[in-house]
Amino acid sequence: MPVSKISSLSAARRRVVVCLGLLAASTTLLAAPKSELPASYPQRGLNWIVPFPAGSATDQLARVLAEHVGKAAGHAVVVDNKPGANGTLGTGAAAKAAPDGYNFLIATSTTHAANASLYRKLPYDPIKDFTPVSRLAEIPFIMLVNPAVPADTAEKFVAYAKANPDKLAWGSGSSGSLIPGHALVHANRLVMAHIPYKGVQPAMTDTMGGTIQLVFGDLASGVPQVKAGKLRALAVTSGKEHPMLPGVPTMTKSVVPGFEMTAWFAMYAPAGTPEPVLAKMNQWVRAALNDKGVQAKLALSGFELTPSTPSELGLFAAKETLKWAKAVQAAGINAE
Repeated sequence: MPVSKISSLSAARRRVVVCLGLLAASTTLLAAPKSELPASYPQRGLNWIVPFPAGSATDQLARVLAEHVGKAAGHAVVVDNKPGANGTLGTGAAAKAAPDGYNFLIATSTTHAANASLYRKLPYDPIKDFTPVSRLAEIPFIMLVNPAVPADTAEKFVAYAKANPDKLAWGSGSSGSLIPGHALVHANRLVMAHIPYKGVQPAMTDTMGGTIQLVFGDLASGVPQVKAGKLRALAVTSGKEHPMLPGVPTMTKSVVPGFEMTAWFAMYAPAGTPEPVLAKMNQWVRAALNDKGVQAKLALSGFELTPSTPSELGLFAAKETLKWAKAVQAAGINAE
């Protein structure tokens, strides 16, 4: 597929401007009189599309919240995994889903911020095709290597990669794993093969098996493998060390000065979903995120919970689109 070098942030800036305009319009609509939610809603199960594989951080978060929301709604919430193409396949499917109040998307910084700069054309419009419901959580990524790699620090891995050009490979399955990988390679002028996967999970599996040597995995998926001795953690992408990985430095302190990135998760509905349904789902989701049992479960995986109003999510995503565009450019990534 032909690629073109990202030379400006104009496309991302246009998306931010449009997003802010649409958000202002939606705020006006929210201030207008609202129709009431039908007393019979919901009459059947709800469908949450997760555009990443089972076991991913997105999937783990969705399943914990689905259980709580399902009880509140009185009907089961089905988590529908549709992984592939950096989250674009599942997100594209969600954009085409009926806006009837029964379909929702568990989106991420990949689908609703980074992809706007990673792809010249998407099978969905992250702004026009969706309506925000609530922010959900944030989590950093970890620089992970196969234990057989002779490097116990990020600096030693860089030295090893420089001494073995074209002999090592790294994998990615989301923007959270793609951008730090490119940033590491770009900043240190490494020569490594990049292998794209349908999600971070299969990339981690191949790293554990030795097919590739490096992957950036989300904290929720990576920490268990580190504790089991199947992977070695060399750095975290957050601005400070994470308590679940004491002693593991940040990328900005070790190998990529100035680099900081945290993946985030949010819920959206297909554009046109009735506002009373959005309000009810926002209520259910925020109640779940404030539940002590839910908080305890998600804390074990390193999630920082971030409930919000729909308007707050809209403003946040607009700013993040520009932020991730800058990160993509700084990492020297080509738009597909």
